[in-house]
Amino acid sequence: MSPCCWVQRMRATRMHLCILGPLLLVFASAPARAEELPSSLRASLLVRILAYDRRMSMYPPPLTVAVIHREGDERSRLGGLELSTALETAARGRSIARRPLRVVRVGFRDAAQLQQELSQQKVVALYSCDGLEVQSELIAGVTRRLSILSITGSERQVNQGLSIGLSRKGNTPVILVHLSAVRAEGADLDAGLLSLSQLVEPSPGGG
Repeated sequence: MSPCCWVQRMRATRMHLCILGPLLLVFASAPARAEELPSSLRASLLVRILAYDRRMSMYPPPLTVAVIHREGDERSRLGGLELSTALETAARGRSIARRPLRVVRVGFRDAAQLQQELSQQKVVALYSCDGLEVQSELIAGVTRRLSILSITGSERQVNQGLSIGLSRKGNTPVILVHLSAVRAEGADLDAGLLSLSQLVEPSPGGG
């Protein structure tokens, strides 16, 4: 790498740290209730993560993000409602690559139904809620076929094939990136995000 390119890369990395750094500090000071991050913070980080996928500038507006829950599971449904509401708030007045964000909620029944709904809604990214751990591999199959970036608050779902996890280790927030899943979904993540993340490569059947 030439000195000029190295300097440009370092400047870009510092810029990304300035964007995400304050948010990560908020995570670190947030109450450690349950094992997941508070919905408002997950939503804010999700919006920022989308900006690191260079494909977003190639999609027609709006950029549609689906929050999926397990159909018939009330806890999962309420979790999806809470996260989607927080995501709508986080996205209000913001844009990614000059494109507004649109949030939809989808109940998961089976892979065929999920694929049909995501395709009809022209979804570019999804958040998979608690209650869908058993269906993670089915969801990953759909996101890979449709080239949709998958995000979850569950480390287990990342180990089972989804791309990005918003997790915590004790009181410390962690962004997990499953590199093989990211590539399989066709994502084009900026190195700035990878520098802030914990890269994981689960073994086959891991979880």
